[in-house]
Amino acid sequence: MSEYGCKVCRVLDDYGMNRYEDQLVEQWQADGGQRKGYRQLSEWFNVLLLRREMDRAGLSTLGDEAESKYERLRSDEAIAKEVATELANAGLPINQIRDDFVSYGVIRTHLKNCLEKEVSTSSGEWERDAIEISREHARGKISEAFRSLQNKEKVTAGGDVSVSVTAEIECENCHTRVPIDRAIRRGYVCTCNK
Repeated sequence: MSEYGCKVCRVLDDYGMNRYEDQLVEQWQADGGQRKGYRQLSEWFNVLLLRREMDRAGLSTLGDEAESKYERLRSDEAIAKEVATELANAGLPINQIRDDFVSYGVIRTHLKNCLEKEVSTSSGEWERDAIEISREHARGKISEAFRSLQNKEKVTAGGDVSVSVTAEIECENCHTRVPIDRAIRRGYVCTCNK
């Protein structure tokens, strides 16, 4: 049995990042538009981990250098391998670091189970979380399928490719279609019932 509640607990301890746990909770419990979802928190956490290790190795992290490296590590296999080799040659244990990157599900487990934290659900937060989890799942599956198509040379791209998933809501009466985020933000899909 592990001495840690989850992977986040272990990574925080292994990398001396425990002081960032409060920031993680604050970003999750922030009000309204300032609040970060699980996917955003996992990306923030992973970039933070990579940045700290790049700093320790004496690599530049000015600007968005760590964010850029992180995104490239998650992209096309050839690009990810190139970046990983570059970082390994600079002295980073990049394979271990990549193994220690956390998913949004692990972040959720850490916040809810290990820390027993909650956010106010009165403003529709669980619904937003469900939408974000569904989007992240779709994004992952689409990325995986697209990489497979690239590997089979069924589709090409001139550079890195990112996947964006937008869910739309349509009123069956007037057929107005809007992105779900916009409908939630403004409080309605259409005005045909007003």
